[in-house]
Amino acid sequence: MNKRLFTVLTLVLVLATVLSACGAKATPTPTAKPAAPTAAPTTAPTTPPAKQLRIGYCIPDAANSFLSALTTRVKELFAADGIEVLVASADGDAAKQYNQIENFISMGVDALIVMSVDPVGVISAVEQAKKAGIKVLGVPVDEQGPYDAYMHTDQYEIGTLAAGMACDFINKTYPNAPDKSIEVAIMSTEGAPEMKKRTNGFRTIESCPKAKLVTFVDVPNATITAGVTTAENILTAYPNVKVFLVIGDSGAMGVSQAIRAFAPNDLDKTCGTARLLSECREGHGAPGGRGF
Repeated sequence: MNKRLFTVLTLVLVLATVLSACGAKATPTPTAKPAAPTAAPTTAPTTPPAKQLRIGYCIPDAANSFLSALTTRVKELFAADGIEVLVASADGDAAKQYNQIENFISMGVDALIVMSVDPVGVISAVEQAKKAGIKVLGVPVDEQGPYDAYMHTDQYEIGTLAAGMACDFINKTYPNAPDKSIEVAIMSTEGAPEMKKRTNGFRTIESCPKAKLVTFVDVPNATITAGVTTAENILTAYPNVKVFLVIGDSGAMGVSQAIRAFAPNDLDKTCGTARLLSECREGHGAPGGRGF
């Protein structure tokens, strides 16, 4: 009996061992992986706003209707590229324009466009601008001189073309007039070399068969006011003057006003030319009539 009990106990122990070996094993708790180090937040570098470019735009006279319209268009074109145009009108005064260029240099503009009253008189100011690193476009000059770029018009040719238009007007308006019977006055200047060339071009009116040059008045600053006063004096001394050759548009506008006051009922018989005004070639005249 003891032997049988021993055998049973042995079987129980063996079975217990086997069951213990086949039982579920404890699953170890997985160890969490260490979190990846968090990168420090980065701030995108800020780009400073681009500096707005500025151009100094020097014109002879803002009262001139052509230059006024041109200036407006120039500002529009540059504004489309984000460039600011600073306009300075010399009012026909060469010394004033020189000072304006110096002011632009002090302001540190990026470029200059100089439509000079006296091309020779502004040379030293232009040289100062270039030394300051400012690019300069000159309008007009005979030679490039100190400019980085230039636009040039032959001043003598301007004068001869204006004289030619005046001659066309005379021939069309007074076809039966005898030679040297249509009186012409020149309101110009010989003080500046470039303007003297234009004045000499005006003087070619004497080659027009019907034209008679009766007077030349030197007007250093051909403003609208100077044009009115000079034309009034000329018409007082020479009431039969039919054509005025004028150094610039502003002066010619003044002449036009004087013509309208002096002969309001005869505007189609008088012409004041300035630069390349096509009105005289076409026989047209003063604003509101046919005299300028």
